[in-house]
This record gives sequence, structure tokens and C-alpha cells, in this order.
Amino acid sequence: MKSDNYKITQYSVSSILNYVENSQIAIPEIQRPFVWKGEEVRALIDSLYEGYPIGYLIVWQNSQVRVRGFGKGGTKKILIDGQQRVTALMAALLGKEVLDEQYQSCRIRIAFNPLAQTGDERFAVCDEKHEQDSKWIPDISIFFRRDFSFRQFEKEYKEANPGEDFTPLEESVDTLKEIIKHQVGVIELSFLLDIDVVSEIFIRINLQGKPLNQEDFVMSKISVNEEYGGDYIRNCIDYFCHLLREPSFYQVLQQNETDFFNSEYGQAVAWCQNGEKNLYIPSYADVLKVVLISYFGKVRIGDLVHLLSGRTGEKKGLTKKEISKKLSEESFEKLGAGVKAFVCEKNFKGFQKALKKAGYCCSRLLYSQSVLNYCYAMYLLMDRQGIGEEEKESLLARWMTMVMLTGHYQSGGEGTVLKDYANATEEGFASYLAQIEELKLTEEFYDSILPDKFASTTARTAPFLVYVATQCARGVHSLYSDVTIEELYKNKTESYQILPKTYLAKCGYKTREIYGQVANLTYISKETKDIVKRKAPADYREKLEEVIGREAITASLQENGLTEKIFTAGEKDVTKILADRRKQMALEIKEFYKTL
Repeated sequence: MKSDNYKITQYSVSSILNYVENSQIAIPEIQRPFVWKGEEVRALIDSLYEGYPIGYLIVWQNSQVRVRGFGKGGTKKILIDGQQRVTALMAALLGKEVLDEQYQSCRIRIAFNPLAQTGDERFAVCDEKHEQDSKWIPDISIFFRRDFSFRQFEKEYKEANPGEDFTPLEESVDTLKEIIKHQVGVIELSFLLDIDVVSEIFIRINLQGKPLNQEDFVMSKISVNEEYGGDYIRNCIDYFCHLLREPSFYQVLQQNETDFFNSEYGQAVAWCQNGEKNLYIPSYADVLKVVLISYFGKVRIGDLVHLLSGRTGEKKGLTKKEISKKLSEESFEKLGAGVKAFVCEKNFKGFQKALKKAGYCCSRLLYSQSVLNYCYAMYLLMDRQGIGEEEKESLLARWMTMVMLTGHYQSGGEGTVLKDYANATEEGFASYLAQIEELKLTEEFYDSILPDKFASTTARTAPFLVYVATQCARGVHSLYSDVTIEELYKNKTESYQILPKTYLAKCGYKTREIYGQVANLTYISKETKDIVKRKAPADYREKLEEVIGREAITASLQENGLTEKIFTAGEKDVTKILADRRKQMALEIKEFYKTL
């Protein structure tokens, strides 16, 4: 970056806090709520007391970036990096309330022991213990009030602590009060820099605190443009994601965000107050990625910045300026439509209904957030194509299962996503999926490729999760029990080795490749486990027959893709039993897929 695009200045802590209080330095909406814990605030104050540096702040003068509580920036300096540190100082030294991660106001009080000796704790996050100990001052903000009198404080403190050595008292208090004179380095960015350059600067500079990422700056870019409703779009994304985690936050919105609450975006997220449990819990970054794919056919967040800025090149017969404004307006319109489609109750619930149709009954079965994002993008694309609810549900259930079985996104990544969008848009989603099924889900795949995947020794592989999901969807009961696989999996029951490790070792199979492969895993209830324990099948058969009967045993084995050969298995039978189950697992998935 050219040196005339920034300058480095030293400001005292006192000056910085005064600038913030007088709105000369403002906190922009691109920053997060206060996420530091009390101990982090305590550590910051302790660092200042000891004279240690606390890192640079970055400010930028810009008249368009929205700032909390101040409207637009005007001539103010915008705090780009250092929000957490500055907010911590305001909370601790000035006694200001802060907005926490739950968007609730709270106070963080730092207690101070002015008589602490070397090795003693001098600062602490105030709790009941510090409130009751007269040697501790519960809140250091009293020392920074304009009406603070050391003589009055000294008199009251000595009366409350008779018999103590007060020699270090005045020096300790003076040292504490001196921290507001501590010099902090501030990097001031030129007002000539636009937000895209500032975004790049921030991403490249990883200073103290919690760094922002590219999605944060896109959110800022969105909120800046009130002309096209960017402020409401940004809030819709932010509040929706928060409401999914904290439905009670809706009451806060009703009280404090009346304009948003009464807007079409506010009404679009109103259903979240019901507090229903969701399989898919997206972040604001996930929302941006999904909308970018399903409504723009792009995958890179930087592309969204350019589109919202109206910068993609010139068209014949139009000037760059005209193209820029038109494209920017169109992009915001498309973004708004995409966000409303994302948060729409019918779409959001319909997507999860489709996941459950395929057997994904709990978040534990979901392989990755990226896969969910890509699948929801395809669901929204289907919605744009006017596909009916039942057909969307069926197509998405098949798509999700296909993706998990074949590793559809593993090799191509973003390139695969772009190809999916282009082909599904041109040919129609149903037709495109049918082509993939014909190409990938062949007889050879089910007979050979998929069974081999069940030789894996990792239970979190996508194909095995598909198998468990298939069992959940079909209502399969756990081995030797009336309890379903779904119920056990939801309750985080550990998997059980059908042919136990100790038994396999006696048969000569001591490697994890045999005893640990997923074809040797199932789920059993606690009652069943009390019977079978870790015994060889032949050793628990008699007891099991007494409890549930021979016919129930045979039926349960068949339901779980096994045969009674497990009771008579010897050294020569083990590999055949596991190979047969791998094929049976693949067959069950194949047959279930046909029903979707």
C-alpha cells in the first residue's frame, strides 16, 4: 500500500476514549458485538498498568459507512480494527454498558486491589468475593470519574481496612489513573480509499483482537447502500441467524428495531420466534454463500462486492457510470430477493423436511456445513424454477444422498458448484440430476464401488452416514431390540462391534482394518448391551434366545443386514461375513434411493 494512503499517529488512551464519547471516532456496523470475556478485559487493564503495548488501532475517515448510534460517518474517523479493545476500555474505565453476543446490554466490572504485593492478584473480574472483601475496590471506573477525590477515598479505605500497611496505596492508585495517559499507535487510513481497498487492508493485517473476514466487509458494503435497501438486507441476514440460535431475541427486535420489525424483511423472519429446532443453523457467511450461488451463479465473495459496486466491465452503447449504477441496483434487488427466499419459512422448513425424508433426522448425521450450503442453494434454485413442493422435497432428498454417496463436491469444489448451477439452470434441475444418477449411480457403483467404501474404519465417512440415515428413514430397529436406530443415534449412543475386537483377535484378525471397519458396526440399546456385552455372538446366543426368542433374533439380524452366520463364524468366515454385509448395506441404500 502506498505510504500516502495512511499515516501512523500516537494517541493517549484518554484521547481515544474522548473521541469515541464525542463521536469523533465511531464504531461501524461492519464490526461485531462485544465478544471478549471478562478475563480478557482484566488482562488488557493489567497490561496497561504494567506499561505493556496493546497493539495498533486502525481508523478510516469515510462519510458513507454506517456507524452504531451515529447515522453515517460524516467527518468522523471510523474504527476499523480495535473495537474489542476500545469497548473493553470504555466498559472498564468509564463504566459503560456493552452489547454482548446476545445483543443484550451488560456491565463488565474490573476489581482492583491497591495493596497487592508482588505475586498477588491485582486485578480481577468482580464477583461476590471481591464485593465482600474490603481490600478490593469492586469497580475501577470510580477512579476515572471527574469528581474522584483521592483524599476522600484514602480516608474511607483506611477506615474499612484497619491494621493494613497502606504504604503502596497512593502509588498504586496513581499508577492505575496514569493508564489513561498510555500511548496507543493508530494507523489512520486516507479518506480517499474506498471500502474494497480497506477490506483488503484489514484482511492482510492481522492485529490483536478477533480479525474480520471478507464476509464481514460484504455485510458492510450491503449496509452502506440505503438507497437500495441494503441496511434492511444486512439486518435481515444478521437477525435471522441470531434468531435461529436465540428465538427470545425477537422480543428485543420488537422493542428496539421498530422500523425493521415493520418492514417486509422483519416480517419474513417473524416465524423464527417460535423457537423450533432446526437441523440447519447457518451463519451470516453461509447465507451470503447460498444466495451468491443460487441467485448469481457465483461462488467467490469478492464477486459479490464487485456486483454490488456495479463493476463488471462495460457493455456496448452504455458508459461505465451508467452500467455501474444499473448493475448495482440490479444486484441489490437480486440480493434482496435471494435473502428473502433464504429466510422464507416455507423454503427453510421445506429444505429441512427434504433432509428428513432422506433420513437426516439430527445434525449429528450431517456431514459438513458446506454440503448443506450447496444443497440449500440447489433447493432455492429449484424454487426459482417453479418446481412444486413435493417434487422439490424428493429431488433434494435424492440430491443430498447422491452428493454424500459419491463425494460429488470433494474433488471439484467451487468448480463443481458452478457447473451444477449452469447445468441445472440450462436443463432444469430434475433433468440434470437424472443425468448425474445415470452417470454415477450405476449398477457397478452399487455392486462394487459403494461396498468398498464400507471397509473404511471411520464412522464419520459420508457413505456410512448415508447408511445410518437410510436406517433412520426406514425406521429400522437396533440389533436385538425394539428401540430404533434413529432414537439411539439422536441420543449419541456409541457404535457397537458386531464381531468384537477380542473375538476377532482369537480368530487371528488383530488389525483395525478388520475389527474397526464400518461394516462391523451397528447400534444397540443399553438393555441389549447388558446381555451381549463384548462377547462373541456364539457366547451370548443362548441368553439372548431366553430373553427375546429365536424368531426375534432372526428377524432383527435380517433387518440389520446380517445373518445367523455370525453365531458360527470361524477364522475362515470373518472376511466373508463382513464382505456380505458391505454388499447388503449398499443394496439397502440402493433400494431406499428408489423410494425417494
